[in-house]
Parts: sequence; C-alpha cells; structure tokens
Amino acid sequence: MTWLWIALAVVAGLVVLIAVTGALLPKAHAAARRITLRQPAATVFAALADRAAMPQWRKDLGSVQELPAKNGKRCWREVSGFGPMDLMVERELPDREIVLRIVTEGSPFGGTWTFLLAPKGGGTEVAITENGEVYNVFFRALSRFVFGHRATIDGFLKALGAKFGEQVVPVDAEPAPVPS
Repeated sequence: MTWLWIALAVVAGLVVLIAVTGALLPKAHAAARRITLRQPAATVFAALADRAAMPQWRKDLGSVQELPAKNGKRCWREVSGFGPMDLMVERELPDREIVLRIVTEGSPFGGTWTFLLAPKGGGTEVAITENGEVYNVFFRALSRFVFGHRATIDGFLKALGAKFGEQVVPVDAEPAPVPS
C-alpha cells in the first residue's frame, strides 16, 4: 500500500511540475522554418491555396470543410487526428504571401502562420513563421519541451515537398513579423 501512495505522490508531483513550468513560460512564441523547392512560386502558391486538395498530400489531415466567411475573409475547418481546427485567411498576395489565423473557439492555442514565397535558384523558397500563443499551461509546457514549436511546421514543409516529389529538410528561417 505504501508503494501506491508513493506512485500517486510522484504522479501528482509531475502534474504540478508541468503546470508550474507551463505557467512560467510565456504564452506567445515564434518559430520559423524554410525549404527550397524546384517549383515556380505560382505552382507552390496554387498548392497552398487549394485547401480542398490538401488531404491528398497532407497525411495528417483527414478532411477540409469550407465554412462561412468571417468579415469577408475565407474560412475552413481542417480535421486531423488532433481534432478540428478552424482557419481564416488574413491576407493573400498571389505567389508571395499567405497569412492564416486560427479562429477555433475554445482552442488551447491560437495565432498565425505566415507563408512567404521567394524566388531562389530557379525555384522557390518557402518560409513558414508560426506566431503562436498557447493558453493552457499544461499544453504550453508540453508544446515547448515535448512536441516542440517547429514540429508541425516541419511536417507541413516535408509534406509540401513530397507533393512535388522532392525530399526536403527544413532549416531555421528569419521569423516574419507578427501580422497586425
């Protein structure tokens, strides 16, 4: 019986440690990664803008459903193994930039993804900056120390490369400014 109390105390201690650690971390973070594709910017932009086709090349994505526009801006819901996430296009500059905002109500996290496309060596450099906020202290600690802020970006960029038959290795990029 003593071992049971010790095990429960250890588990409770870990929960408290994770909560305290998360509470001490800042809510906001920025992470930026980039790849270079052998594709022209127009081709890459078209793939990023075609939300309905994303489940075909993003293995983490089960489905995409169009939602009613908010303030005249396009919205959709992505459903993955982590559940639904609602997104809105903040800004689009054809062949150059897309800024997406998470608009899921009650989400433990939020923020933006900024996609910047630039010509590079006959192809296109694709940089993604995540300007995120993690509201839940447990998820904040886990996202910082277990999952990492760059993991989702890296997975997305690798899937984008694979869509074009290219194997890519994401590297650090200069973060884009926080969208206003």
